[in-house]
Amino acid sequence: MILSIIIPAYNAEPYINELLDRLATQITKDCEVLIIDDGSRKPFSTSYEWATVTRQKNAGASAARNAGLDMAKGQYIAFIDADDLVADNYIETILNKIKTEKFDYCYMSWRAFGGWNMAVNLVSIDQEFPPFNCCVWNRIYKRSMIGKVRFNTLKPCAEDAQFIRDVKETGKKAFIADCMYFYRSNAVDSLTKRAKAGKVETRRIVYHFPVVTPDMDYLINEFKELDYDSEVILMTNKNEIPELAKYAMIVQPQRISGTELRGKPTELFRKVEQPLRTQILLYVSQLYDIGGIETWTYNFCQQMHKYYDLMVVWDKGMDPVQKRRLLRFAQVVENKHQQPIVCDTVLNCRTALPIPSNISYDSAFQIVHTCKMQKHWELRDDIEKIFVSEAARKSWGSEGQIITNMTVQQNIKKSYLFVSATRLSWEKGENRIHRLAQMLKDRGVLFTWLVFSDHEPKQYTDSLVYRKPTLDIMSYVQKADAFIQLSDMEAFCYSIVEAMSLGVPVWTTPLEVLPELGFVEGKTGWIIPFEVEQLKTLDEMLNSNLKGFKYNHDNSNIISQWRDLLGDMTPTRKIEAKPGYNLVAALRNYFDKPLNRHVSENEILEVPENIAQKGAKSGFYEIIA
Repeated sequence: MILSIIIPAYNAEPYINELLDRLATQITKDCEVLIIDDGSRKPFSTSYEWATVTRQKNAGASAARNAGLDMAKGQYIAFIDADDLVADNYIETILNKIKTEKFDYCYMSWRAFGGWNMAVNLVSIDQEFPPFNCCVWNRIYKRSMIGKVRFNTLKPCAEDAQFIRDVKETGKKAFIADCMYFYRSNAVDSLTKRAKAGKVETRRIVYHFPVVTPDMDYLINEFKELDYDSEVILMTNKNEIPELAKYAMIVQPQRISGTELRGKPTELFRKVEQPLRTQILLYVSQLYDIGGIETWTYNFCQQMHKYYDLMVVWDKGMDPVQKRRLLRFAQVVENKHQQPIVCDTVLNCRTALPIPSNISYDSAFQIVHTCKMQKHWELRDDIEKIFVSEAARKSWGSEGQIITNMTVQQNIKKSYLFVSATRLSWEKGENRIHRLAQMLKDRGVLFTWLVFSDHEPKQYTDSLVYRKPTLDIMSYVQKADAFIQLSDMEAFCYSIVEAMSLGVPVWTTPLEVLPELGFVEGKTGWIIPFEVEQLKTLDEMLNSNLKGFKYNHDNSNIISQWRDLLGDMTPTRKIEAKPGYNLVAALRNYFDKPLNRHVSENEILEVPENIAQKGAKSGFYEIIA
């Protein structure tokens, strides 16, 4: 085998198919094509038998190229990016060059297409590429020259430049004047675009010194250490330490962007802010003091933070109690300044709202928490849907996966006879509440019906006690004889599930979702007709003793569904403190004297236990671990 072509591919369709069609007419027995599928969302396959496809867990372009190098059988190695193209005579030209010149390394002319007007036309064996043109796709290497050199997998960007430096381009050089490679500048999901969007975490450290003199040799070890996982660029008019070129790109002073500037200040440098990062992001827009989405968000974070780094993003409003309880399991971020945020997956919890444009992601899901109750309501077509129940999916008439909601055991306190937690509106059955209350009164039943609602009632009825919502509603439900829900329609209805999880009977209208919730009439509660006056079993309901039944609220299957969907990851955000210390979340901006710096609201700190206790009492901290 003379030539091995290595193609790393990540979500490269349909570009890679166009590339393979271009190569198909050129393939000979002297050439092999190795495609490394770097964990694409849709596994890549091709009908071309001459192309060897190997799939690996997503680890980046460097790991993919390294896998190709380990498999390659050719005497020479060439690299092609999956979203680029090559000339119709690419393979033939390279093979002829190898046979006629038997070079150690070879440069190729190339040009960009798709909007960027850039080309490098080689005319001389002595011509070098421009300083920032450190790409392996415009070079061919003799395999023996590469040897054991591999791409640095710790560098998501600029790994080509380090590889080229490590290979040490010495020996016999060749060049191909004809344009052999075509760089696609408008590829949607290219590594370059993902890096600029902040979806690939990278560090570009720019040093600026007008002159680097021999006595500045401390830079050698500094550059060497940074080159381990960062891109290092030295801007200088004169470099008198040649060894620095082993670990950094040396350029003349020019306009340049980076994540950090070191050395002498310069107006040529533009700082690139690093985005906030997480694995799974929940966009909630607004969280009230109580509600179904509020419960879903808390339960999801409480259950899933053991498997993923989580972030909850809001922009319309956040109840402070909701915020504080979520801080134990996730970052809680107000999207006030539209700072770039990068994640693997977005869960959009608001059906009617788009995902904010400053959030970059690899995959996204629309969580449909509601049934379609208005004809003009529509679901967006651009992201995949997840419905919380079959009833919700059926009401929309849409395709999508069903993942039912999780339940979380809650602390138990005193409760009353009947409890409801609902908006007082037509679809939630406000009129039914009053009619059933009147029926109970007409029978001489003594009762107190506690109704938690964020709406003022249109009318007041004796024995109905109205309360503002609280996170401790289940504390009241636990002691109740029945939990009552009289809605027209529900997509899931957390209140019913939470009541049943406490073994409390539920009196409910005949909602279509009830079988999915595990409701069984006569065992977990009773059905009340939509026309309440048609109820014939009220006496039986009052005299029955259903309380104390066991309700299956095992979340393991739901967690498995989510993990199958989201993939395996390792959380990096540890929420624990060393012995004698607490982790606390700052509740305000202030100057911390022991730390001798300003502390920002929501910043997580590790402080001694006595200081944590005092700070919590004075309103500076929320103790989270």
